[in-house]
Amino acid sequence: MPLRPVCSPPSNTAGKTFRWGLLVLFATTGLTAAGQKGNNKPGAVLGLPDDTAKVLALSDLCFAYRRLDADSARRFGEAALHLARKLRFLRGEAQALNDLAILRIDRSDYTAADSLLRHSLALRTQLHDSAGMAAVHNKLGIIHQARFMLEEALEEDLKALAIYERTGPPSHEATLLNNIAILQFNLQRPQEALATHQRAAAIRERIGDGAGLAASYGNMANVEAKMGDTAAAVGHYERAIGYFRSEGLRAELAVQLNNLAGIRAGQGRLEEAAAAYSEALSIRNAANDRKGIASSLIGLGGTRLRQGRMGEAGHLLHQGLALSRQVDARSEQLQALLDLARLHARQDHGDSSFFFHQAYAALKDSVFNADMAARLAQAETRFETEKKERRIQMQRAEIAELERRSEHRKRWLVTLAGGIAALVLGGLLLLQVQRRKARARHDAAIIREREAGVRGVLEATENERKRMARELHDGIGQQVSGLKFRIREIASKANAGLPVPPATLKEAMALADDVGRDVRDIAHDLMPRSLEELGLAAATGDMLRRTLDSAGINHEMLQLGMETRLAPEMEVGAYRIAQELVQNTVKHAQAKQVNLQLLRRRDHLVLIYEDDGRGFTATDGDQGIGLRNIRERVHALHGQCTIGNGDLQGMQATVRLPVAST
Repeated sequence: MPLRPVCSPPSNTAGKTFRWGLLVLFATTGLTAAGQKGNNKPGAVLGLPDDTAKVLALSDLCFAYRRLDADSARRFGEAALHLARKLRFLRGEAQALNDLAILRIDRSDYTAADSLLRHSLALRTQLHDSAGMAAVHNKLGIIHQARFMLEEALEEDLKALAIYERTGPPSHEATLLNNIAILQFNLQRPQEALATHQRAAAIRERIGDGAGLAASYGNMANVEAKMGDTAAAVGHYERAIGYFRSEGLRAELAVQLNNLAGIRAGQGRLEEAAAAYSEALSIRNAANDRKGIASSLIGLGGTRLRQGRMGEAGHLLHQGLALSRQVDARSEQLQALLDLARLHARQDHGDSSFFFHQAYAALKDSVFNADMAARLAQAETRFETEKKERRIQMQRAEIAELERRSEHRKRWLVTLAGGIAALVLGGLLLLQVQRRKARARHDAAIIREREAGVRGVLEATENERKRMARELHDGIGQQVSGLKFRIREIASKANAGLPVPPATLKEAMALADDVGRDVRDIAHDLMPRSLEELGLAAATGDMLRRTLDSAGINHEMLQLGMETRLAPEMEVGAYRIAQELVQNTVKHAQAKQVNLQLLRRRDHLVLIYEDDGRGFTATDGDQGIGLRNIRERVHALHGQCTIGNGDLQGMQATVRLPVAST
């Protein structure tokens, strides 16, 4: 039957994410021409005499009905298998097993499909049927890939490739190379994947397969883009686009246009990116490709956002988000939510930006959890399959031994059962020991963290006391001494009846004012008056002005929902956390801009702090006293805290503190 080249789906944004298509399943029968599949009517086939021709016709019906009526297809396949075995027709038996396995693959019953295919492979090997053996290896590779057993899938495809390299046809060899390249890429071997795609392209060029060659160009470009070689990727995308455009293959053209648009957007060539996205969108609208439409809408919306065309960007992104939700395209939803958050942030719509950021984070967590669950399920399936295969092999060996030594059968059965029980018991005991050790390590880590937090608080308290002592001694102490001397001088002149110079009185009053001001500053540091009188938002804004203006650092503060006062301990804790973050920026960050947001969201207070400084380096760790103080305060208020580098540069901290509902 004719084979179509595989072309990978497009990336959504600037070449960041590439999702690979399913491998091609060779459905060759080795018995009949592909064009004859399904031409026979069931009634006529069932009325044929029981011979080899009827076996082949029943197999044809099994394959033809797999998409129409799976139950009927299964009955035709089982009838073909039964008749082939009755007639000792090995080729027919192998074909019936092959077609029944495809039905199982369609239903994701991979264990049964694997067993059927291995039986078929044994028969085809016995018959020296190279084409049939290659097709079976290809299907086994597909089963392994579905179980996330990529190394095993690659091994089966390499076996199929070795056969096609000897026997042909070249089109099958090229398609297998394409499949192998996809597996190599998913196994994080991009250099090997690129070389394999190049081999497939060379074959397709040699045999004059223009569409296949263009598809190979697109696949090579996807790998090159992932490797960062955008110049080579653009060249291959443009060659693929040229061919698909000239041949009127509009669906394939839209895929490559979307991919190229992502590269152009990443290069900052926004007009070219917008044009490519727009053309892809037009093609996909005409074909009613809803998932493709969502991808192009979101890509174009992101490009308009970067061009500063906010209104158009918002309209496109909302359209793409709604459509991607309808077709459950989660990666497209993530990109749309992230771009909408950026759009509202640029428009200074803090609440809306926060909403879309929250939706993005929730969906990202959901995708991550679903992916992890799928991987765990796949790993469990793989483990169970291997365990079943080992168990089958062991049982076969034991049965053979029991048949030779029937007098020892009961003893061996008892020994086997005891061994299995011992293995299970040993495994359970080992698992229990490992769990206890893990819990002990976890508890020890928590204790160490608590001790580090307490030490940090004690160190910070002692350092604060030393700082206040220095300020009192070096600042206020010296000023009070000077004031004392001036008062003594004034008293001496007054006792002697001499006039006191106005300059002396003025100097004494200035010293008294300085002392009062410094005392007020220290008192404000200990407990800002504005915090008691006006609340958290006003006190935090005052602290930012006093601290950052003197340090020459620009700042911006946004508050939402802060009209109602919070509990005193909550306001003091949040104020001290913000103060500690500001001190960290002033002392260490070498920043020029600070942004702080205070948001009251139902039952949570959210503090988001960012600076554009040097951020955290690999040697910084998180052992600083200031950061430990922040985490300890957050823990004391039963909140959550994340501190790290921002998306582009600098430091970013997000603190969520639970507050009582009003």
